[in-house]
Amino acid sequence: MNAVEIISREISPTLDIQTKILEYMTDFFVKEGFKWLLPVIISPITDPLWPDPAGEGMEPAEVEIYGVKMRLTHSMILHKQLAIAMGLKKIFVLSPNIRLESRQKDDGRHAYEFTQLDFEVERAKMEDIMRLIERLVYGLFRKAEEWTGREFPKTKRFEVFEYSEVLEEFGSDEKASQEMEEPFWIINIPREFYDREVDGFWRNYDLILPYGYGEVASGGEREWEYEKIVAKIRKAGLNEDSFRPYLEIAKAGKLKPSAGAGIGVERLVRFIVGAKHIAEVQPFPRIPGIPAVI
Repeated sequence: MNAVEIISREISPTLDIQTKILEYMTDFFVKEGFKWLLPVIISPITDPLWPDPAGEGMEPAEVEIYGVKMRLTHSMILHKQLAIAMGLKKIFVLSPNIRLESRQKDDGRHAYEFTQLDFEVERAKMEDIMRLIERLVYGLFRKAEEWTGREFPKTKRFEVFEYSEVLEEFGSDEKASQEMEEPFWIINIPREFYDREVDGFWRNYDLILPYGYGEVASGGEREWEYEKIVAKIRKAGLNEDSFRPYLEIAKAGKLKPSAGAGIGVERLVRFIVGAKHIAEVQPFPRIPGIPAVI
């Protein structure tokens, strides 16, 4: 699309629904006793992404500010942990994310600039967060039926698959998404150093939408013990200096057990309005491999 085509689209009805979705979700978290944080856009530290950004073709966007190399936020996961360390027991934030993927694949789900509703809860377990998201999604779907006149899944508790089961039965989460007619969980996914691992079991979870819409939320319990975090950073071959302030806080014993997740706003909007491509729900599309024109 060129600039004229972009601004000539009829996107107002989609943004009406997006506004209702954001109002519903933020109201949900406020009523659950969460504090609403403002986002961190640039920082010396950010989420490395699974398992290594180089392996995924991910190029970190960097700028120098006052002589310090800063990165545009991949996600606020590390800052969420630090917020919990500050004594903020339940927090959420509408967090802009920049992920400059070099792959040219355009599957309709990925954007290199997008927003997550990110949240974290002190001392929560994975089951607590999964139940919270299920309540949020179930209630949102009931409202979405009123807003759109379309039907949405009625299940209150979503089916759970281990990551290895998904690979064995479907081959990938994308294939599983295409074959399922209800949202479902994938748990025990080997990934980032900050996701808690207990006796070889990763206490994390992704929520996958049906009909090929794919992952819409991702989260986990967090590692908080310095020795475990450092060991996993080294095992992943990541540069410890890239996480120095975070590691200093962990070494001082200031991190706390917590769990949380991030919900992809544009992906959720895409599902609810039935859009084929994520560009249809972005006023200014940001698609990997395609230069932005506005």
